[in-house]
Amino acid sequence: MSAPAGAMLSIELWISFTSLLRGYVAAANLNFGASSEVIATENSIAVSAGKARLEMQYQPATGAGNWGLRGSGRKTQGRFALLPDGRIELDGNTLDLDHAAIDFAAALMQAAAPSAREES
Repeated sequence: MSAPAGAMLSIELWISFTSLLRGYVAAANLNFGASSEVIATENSIAVSAGKARLEMQYQPATGAGNWGLRGSGRKTQGRFALLPDGRIELDGNTLDLDHAAIDFAAALMQAAAPSAREES
């Protein structure tokens, strides 16, 4: 028995988004000079760079998920929804998947950068 079309689309969007996120984090690491670690499952992804970590959990049945970013002594978090038109609603803003992945990669690299306090 196959999954309903909506669930299949939701799963494909998640796979696409996590692939974009992996790619943009890898590209950002070229400039950062550190390697990243990615741990992914069907419904989650965790990406670490330096002392920073981005974690995302996703529910394909609803198309919604949550994210959390820790690093540089800070923690931020929020919610997202993958939309059937191939975009993402991220904390009230709608973006295409590319721009959301770029924004998350940049936020992870910023969180991984040592703060002025840590450099002293």
